[in-house]
Amino acid sequence: METSDNTATSSPAPNSTARRSGRVTKAPEKFAPDAPAAKRKRAADHDDEDGENESPEDGDDDDSVTADDEPGDSATEEPKRAPKRKKPAASQAARARKPATKKPKTNGDASGAHDAAPVSHAARLPSRPKPKKTVRLDIGRDGEGLYADIFASGDKSEDVATSWFHKYQADNVAATTDLVNCILSSAGCNHHITDDDIRDPENCQNRLADLQNVYTEEGITGYPLISGDRGIKPFKGMLVSFFKHLVTIMHETEVLYNDAALMENIARWVASMSSSTLRPFRHTATTVALAIEAALVDVAKKLDDRISKMTQQVETEKGRKGKNKEKITAIQKNLDAANKSRDVCQEQITDFFETVFVHRYRDIEPRIRTECVEALGSWIWDLPTVFMEPEYLRYLGWMLSDVMPSTRQEVLRQLARIFKRDAEKLGHFIDRFRPRLVEMATKDSDPNVRVNAIAVVQILKDTGMLDPEELDSVGRSIFDPEFRVRKAVLGFFESCVNDAIETKVEELGGDDAVDELFGEEDEDDYFSPRRSWIGIKCLAEILASYDAQVEDENHTEPPRGLDIAVEMFDAVAPETRITLAAEALYEKIGEVKNWELLSGYLLYDHTTSSKSKSKAKGGSNEATLRQHVAPSDGEEPILLQVLATAVELSLKPPSEVDRSRRKPRPDGGENSEEAAVHLATIIPRLLKKFGAEAATAVLVLRLEHWLNLDTFQQLRQDTSTYIRLLDEICTQFGRHVDRGVLTEATAALLHARKCDELAEVADNKISELWEVSINNLRHFDKAAELGARGNLDEQAIAELGHVLVKMSKLATIADCVEVLEAESQLEGSDSPAIDILVRTVVRGKLDLVDEALDDLEDEAVSYAIKCCQFYFMWKILSLVGAVQSGTDISAREIERINSLRKKYETNLVWTLSSRGTNDDLRLFATGALCDLHVACAKLKSYVDMDTNDAAAKRQRQQQYALLDPLFEPVNPGLINELIEIYDSAERAYARCIKKTLNEPAEDEDPLDDEAFSDDENDEDLSPIERKSKELKAERALCDLAARFVLAIQAKMIDRVGPQAGKLKKRMLRNQHKLGINLQKTVECLDERKLRELRDGAAPRSKKAAAKDKGKAKASSNANNKGKKVLSEEIVVDGDDSDAELFAVDEPEPEPEEGTVEDLRRRELLDEEDDEDHDDEDGGGGDKMDEDEESLLGD
Repeated sequence: METSDNTATSSPAPNSTARRSGRVTKAPEKFAPDAPAAKRKRAADHDDEDGENESPEDGDDDDSVTADDEPGDSATEEPKRAPKRKKPAASQAARARKPATKKPKTNGDASGAHDAAPVSHAARLPSRPKPKKTVRLDIGRDGEGLYADIFASGDKSEDVATSWFHKYQADNVAATTDLVNCILSSAGCNHHITDDDIRDPENCQNRLADLQNVYTEEGITGYPLISGDRGIKPFKGMLVSFFKHLVTIMHETEVLYNDAALMENIARWVASMSSSTLRPFRHTATTVALAIEAALVDVAKKLDDRISKMTQQVETEKGRKGKNKEKITAIQKNLDAANKSRDVCQEQITDFFETVFVHRYRDIEPRIRTECVEALGSWIWDLPTVFMEPEYLRYLGWMLSDVMPSTRQEVLRQLARIFKRDAEKLGHFIDRFRPRLVEMATKDSDPNVRVNAIAVVQILKDTGMLDPEELDSVGRSIFDPEFRVRKAVLGFFESCVNDAIETKVEELGGDDAVDELFGEEDEDDYFSPRRSWIGIKCLAEILASYDAQVEDENHTEPPRGLDIAVEMFDAVAPETRITLAAEALYEKIGEVKNWELLSGYLLYDHTTSSKSKSKAKGGSNEATLRQHVAPSDGEEPILLQVLATAVELSLKPPSEVDRSRRKPRPDGGENSEEAAVHLATIIPRLLKKFGAEAATAVLVLRLEHWLNLDTFQQLRQDTSTYIRLLDEICTQFGRHVDRGVLTEATAALLHARKCDELAEVADNKISELWEVSINNLRHFDKAAELGARGNLDEQAIAELGHVLVKMSKLATIADCVEVLEAESQLEGSDSPAIDILVRTVVRGKLDLVDEALDDLEDEAVSYAIKCCQFYFMWKILSLVGAVQSGTDISAREIERINSLRKKYETNLVWTLSSRGTNDDLRLFATGALCDLHVACAKLKSYVDMDTNDAAAKRQRQQQYALLDPLFEPVNPGLINELIEIYDSAERAYARCIKKTLNEPAEDEDPLDDEAFSDDENDEDLSPIERKSKELKAERALCDLAARFVLAIQAKMIDRVGPQAGKLKKRMLRNQHKLGINLQKTVECLDERKLRELRDGAAPRSKKAAAKDKGKAKASSNANNKGKKVLSEEIVVDGDDSDAELFAVDEPEPEPEEGTVEDLRRRELLDEEDDEDHDDEDGGGGDKMDEDEESLLGD
């Protein structure tokens, strides 16, 4: 009832009825005026806010009080009744009825409003702090004594230590026995010692040896400190905490100093266990010893503080005029006692260090070494007066060379916090181990170690303890392939740039001179000099310097033109050192992120004379800019790469942004359109300035890839801007013969055709380029017979290669059938261009070796093969369209295409048959032969496509019966030669990676060792060159294997004749010997696996795959048992029957529809479920799936 009265008196409702009693009606006038009511309401609101930090129970009480206060809102709705109430009376009532409140209020006290409900109000206040959670571990039934008290009782470690100390005072031997048995139990030993063992300290070693033998005989491998069970995860913390509190209690009760026998016993047993050959004993005892040592260090620190204060008191008392001798004597006595205790403590610290740490810091167990390093770092941090000496610091320096990355990481973490505080005091240590720290930051094999080492080196740089060579060595990590390393070195690199900027500003005369030099800056004018250009100049200088240093250390020759022609190397590197660095610097350095500013700096003419300006001041400023701010010739290509990367990261669609860039891009809408138009405007200007050199033209053309062409489709008035850009791109295509420039220009033209608004314009430009290229080809055809090798000099054959490479690039952009089939009116060369190209392929037939011309001849033939290959693909695509639409194909057209196909195939066979074992053009021609037949097989699949109407299928086959000659498979007589080509590629790669291949089966041809006797000597190659050679050989082998797999699956090779299946069996021989890439490629010979990939079925999980005894693991670390099964599969593969081929690998029964396994198999589970499943399976399934998908895409 009091709560109800309180609610009524809080503020009366305006529509009160006459049935209320007079007492209740008078109460509001006496107690709750409007102003205090409103104030109380605000206080209640604050209470609600404070309730967010209270427990749920308190929150419920707050809600109930707030509900009671709701009628109080009516007080603010009656302003006219406020003057009738007396404020003093209200104040007096508030003071009289104010309850005892313990909860503080920061914005007023609302307690007076709740005085009528003291019970409810008291429930809102937390009467006591929340108790800490008690931790109890499941130690089993064998736990007893002190071991059970520590881990199973739930008591605090301090209370357990205090309880044990009382037991020790009552019976020291029994308590010590219990303590040692606790350590033994912590090591997983169920056998204990007795009181007699404690009384006989000389028998300590023998007793531990007996326990160790019993422990070993039981075959126990695990112990609590290394257990992965979550239930005992706090074990180590509880064990360490107990011994720390125990030492603290011994110090506070002075038992540590007065009872030497206790510490002697503990040290004896712990030190003996720490040197045991049994890892559980050794690890547990080391952990205990390190905990005791840490506690002794804390005690020593306390004693040092006490001694320092007492020494200061003694000196203060002695310095006074009226000396109080008695006080001085008392202080001196306490000081002497503290010094004596400090000496005892130091003896204990030294004893544990020399008996345990000195031996265990180099233990064979990495966990023990890591714990020792962590402990030593803590001791140095807590007690620098003792441990910050060379005799202790050297251990950290030595452990920098530990074989385990985790230990090296821990050393670096400890050094980082020590250097932050005391780097200036560690000059000798830093001078001794700084080279090793720099080496770890730049060359360590573990990326995480490198990240931590860079953080340590950054501290040394901030304190000025690095040499210029070391600065450059660490700064070059901005080029590291590992993203984590590049990200870690960002701060270091940025500080180097800032230092360079400060130096540059000083050279210019200081900040005032710089401001006068650049004057007022217009934010929107990126093409006028500004102060930020100094940062761009310094950035370019540093990147150029680092790039030159890396190039000197790892110099590599550019790829041969023939390697690019046969697609062993890309014409344009997808990533370079500079692009990797720019990606990392994009978010950190503003000069990199603001690509408009960077483009303005590059487009500015730094060589402009001062005629148009003041001869005095203007000329002086321009001379200063040229001297200090203008880029050098070597810096411009680097800045162009930075510009291309910045444009890519800024304008790339969000779906294509790398996952490592977490931050979303804020630009969008109008900013994106303005950026696209601005970029399209500056690219022609950049091409005019940098287009003369192929190295810089490539970089500028790359900018076009990131233009959003939809912008020009929406802004129709800006289409002319892009047309001018296309004109400049076509100019670059016609001017250059560099493969990189042609590749980038081709990509730009292909990009332009994707936009419907610009496709017609792009096609017109492409037609003009075709006309020029074909006319040039006809001039060569008129001047010489292109089907005969060796009839052109070096310059002529090089120019022919330039014409053919441009034609091969144009053939990739759009349908070129009509262009290549068009006849010419030119006298002496009136045949279609495709006929000329097919004749040119026969130049690949090698009769005589001419080292001066062979590479140029082979390069020209390679591009001719590419042109023909694209012609046949476009032609077959048009035939597929005709079959799909049911359009008749003339017999003349079919005869024409079949005749060309036969000539082209014959010339390819001449080329590959006339060459040596592992010739580049031979491999390329073999792949082209397979591609031709695979393309024809694609057409056959549409002619023979299954339909529900059998009559319609027969009618379609009859309608296109004239196409059958196109579907002829590869001549079975070529199988032996194709196997020889595969042998040569396989042997070449095996030599590079130093692998021994499997011996051939009894029914296979023996290896011809003489054919591979002239091996090249790889000892003279640098590591970079050796790796390049290895990658090239692997790519050649995998590419050839992929072409064979596609041809076999298309049933165009290895299917008919007496040697059917021989090529497939040969490819399976070394499937698992030469790396995961070849393994995944050859696996696609498994028709069922390929069918699953084609149908989009989910790959089977690792657990399901492990149950198939005949199935090989998809991991590169397949065990020997798996390899044995694979060899058994190869034997089965010798049979032509597909049923027998896969009889060994029987699938598991299909899961029931709707179950979790069925949903996972069909990839219908949510991502979270998939992630959990991957974690359980070891996380390797995703990589396997990606490899299979990428292979299928190829």
